[in-house]
Amino acid sequence: MITHKHEISRDILCCHNKIILLQGDDPSMILRQVTPNDDFEQIRELLAEKEGGLALYRTAAHVREWFFANGEFQRQSRIGFITLDGPKITAFVGLDLRVNDVVMIYAIHPSDSDNVRILSDLLEKCEGVVAERGGKRISYFAFTEFGQLRNRELFTLERLGFRTSDEYMRISMRLSLADWDEPEALNNGNIRVEAFDLENVAQLLKDDGNKQNAAIFRHQFKREDPGHVCLSLRDEEEQLLALAYYKVKKADPDSEVLSATAFNLHFRPQYELPRIAKKQFLQGVLYTMKQLELQFVHSLMSLRHADIFTLMVREGFDDIRSNFFALTKTVGDRE
Repeated sequence: MITHKHEISRDILCCHNKIILLQGDDPSMILRQVTPNDDFEQIRELLAEKEGGLALYRTAAHVREWFFANGEFQRQSRIGFITLDGPKITAFVGLDLRVNDVVMIYAIHPSDSDNVRILSDLLEKCEGVVAERGGKRISYFAFTEFGQLRNRELFTLERLGFRTSDEYMRISMRLSLADWDEPEALNNGNIRVEAFDLENVAQLLKDDGNKQNAAIFRHQFKREDPGHVCLSLRDEEEQLLALAYYKVKKADPDSEVLSATAFNLHFRPQYELPRIAKKQFLQGVLYTMKQLELQFVHSLMSLRHADIFTLMVREGFDDIRSNFFALTKTVGDRE
């Protein structure tokens, strides 16, 4: 039973699938689930401002489709919650429930000074959904500046129970193939196209001690697709020395321009290839992309393997797009 509002700093009233947050004398704040009729332009603006205008959220329609791919309200693979102050959406959180470790995105209006409380309320709703569907963890990718180890967001998330699930920063880079010229003495005779079995590649990365990139691979390559490319480097005895993999897809759904995404290299540790052999393998793989008339190459990797990072930078991958840490929260875990 709810008592006089001056006796309780915050009460919760449930009405027509809405949760009204009473904060002092202001009963106008509402927290509820995202519906198909919400103002997705406001959500897009919040996300774009927080993430610096990421291309993932180009239009309000793209954000709406992220939740309601079929345009209907049903048991979705993605669910979100918002807080409203009148018609204004002041905070947002979204969950991708299609993976074992549920992935969260969120944004809070920068003028709101009580970010911790708002995020805590939103996170409580998320945990309820995850627990209801049998999940145990929520993952989040916290963006930082290059080389930055700590920032305000990391401190906030740790207060709410998130912990670093990977000791190494992840980084995304891009190369324009128009700016890359293949060397005159290109040696790619021992580079072969391999059958692309997702589970085998992921297991090979893990068995070779590259569990960080194995996790990234599983996230990026969820299902078989004819646009997947896997190339190998083998010796005269047919021993597998290295792998390269990427997706061929449109860089922008509204354009016919094709790019290579999710590109990465893996050198098997037991063979200790010299740097010149690694460089030649990378150049040979980039040449295959030029043959396919791809325009850009996007790579996401863990800095656990700094040799591959430096190898790519020397080849022209100097357009660093983002850096982030992977965090994980066990449902129900709060300080």
